[in-house]
Amino acid sequence: MKEKKPDRRKDRNLDSNRLFKIFVIALLIILIFTFIDALIHSLGEEYAVPDYYFRNKIIFGALIGFFALLFIEKKKIWKKAVIFSIVVSILLQIRYFLEGYAIKFVLEFLLIHFVILFLVSLIVFKLMNKRI
Repeated sequence: MKEKKPDRRKDRNLDSNRLFKIFVIALLIILIFTFIDALIHSLGEEYAVPDYYFRNKIIFGALIGFFALLFIEKKKIWKKAVIFSIVVSILLQIRYFLEGYAIKFVLEFLLIHFVILFLVSLIVFKLMNKRI
């Protein structure tokens, strides 16, 4: 009798479903983070940024966050939140520095972004822990 070959389509679907979930989680974190960041940037003229800043933050933040989560998805929640927040905030701030933002502004928002991302990602990871 012939041996059944494993159905690779099923494995691919599981993988694509997992990847989709990871992307949605990263996007959700970045959307909440961007909303809070927009509120902070609106506090004063010295924090003002152009509108495209937030659109780009969503695009690049979601991509960076997605790839970060691929490598850290098996970590404990608090470690995952710390690593995710460090990676996303540092890479976004490097990008802003290269775009010409002042170093004082970049460093100040590095800390602000890290704190926001850490709190948001910790909450989202705790809420989504049972669903992944």
